[in-house]
Amino acid sequence: MAEHYPAASLETACCLWEEVPELLRGANGTKGLRKKVEAARERMGTSRLRLTVIGWTDAADADWATLKEECWDKPFDWEWIPEWIAANVDWTTDQPTLRSPRTIPGGKA
Repeated sequence: MAEHYPAASLETACCLWEEVPELLRGANGTKGLRKKVEAARERMGTSRLRLTVIGWTDAADADWATLKEECWDKPFDWEWIPEWIAANVDWTTDQPTLRSPRTIPGGKA
């Protein structure tokens, strides 16, 4: 049975995964994050890491849906997703996991 996903969710999955190579290049994120992401890729392999990252799609979509338009005026893919990953993913475990509760970039604290 084929699964169908909304186009917006497919875009979110792509944006989440696109951020990982950026983190591996050290282009985004906090100091030391590159080494943590690289260690996760070494432990898990690229394919398993990719499946883990795209597994965060529903959570990212749910958090994005809570924002009001006036709260975030920067690009979703280049700004919000990187901030969301930096704020919500714990890269120190055997498999990167989402923190709970999650922090929503641009949301009210």
